[in-house]
Amino acid sequence: MHVTEAQKNLFVGLFFALFSLFVIFVVNKLGIAQPSANHVSAAALAPDFFPNMICWLAFAFSLGLIIQGALEMRQDAPETAKQETLDPEEKADQRLAFVCRGIAMAMLFAMYYMTDWLGMIIAGFFFYLAFAILTGERRPVRALFGAAIITVTLYYFFVEIAIVPVPLGPLEFLLYY
Repeated sequence: MHVTEAQKNLFVGLFFALFSLFVIFVVNKLGIAQPSANHVSAAALAPDFFPNMICWLAFAFSLGLIIQGALEMRQDAPETAKQETLDPEEKADQRLAFVCRGIAMAMLFAMYYMTDWLGMIIAGFFFYLAFAILTGERRPVRALFGAAIITVTLYYFFVEIAIVPVPLGPLEFLLYY
């Protein structure tokens, strides 16, 4: 069976919409401890605010993908759907993209476990560099500056603005807050 691009968009949108709702209503409710309402003066300071915000944005983008897929499916009649044939070079590119996605998922899990040991700054810096290389960045100086700027900005945001303690790893003696 041939799956069109519109059908792929529809299925991917449905999957991530359902996944986002599952994370919002099940995972975040069970996995994030919430203080009582008397202890939180603003909703943005609640522990589940940022994870929920990210999931609601993912849900909104998923709805856009569902709508796009549905509209494209209505425009393409089944009898006029073209059979897409891929040449060997395109197939190799798709395999490489699939492998890169797998590596990216493995890197996310690795970062989750390595952040406590290395600290947010060191782990974030090196994982940003790895993602830059994985996504095709060919200018090492640009990747280094991007990694430095992103990790310092995230550190400043979490420590100074959100007032959330972050693991510092070996840098704890330098950045004690």
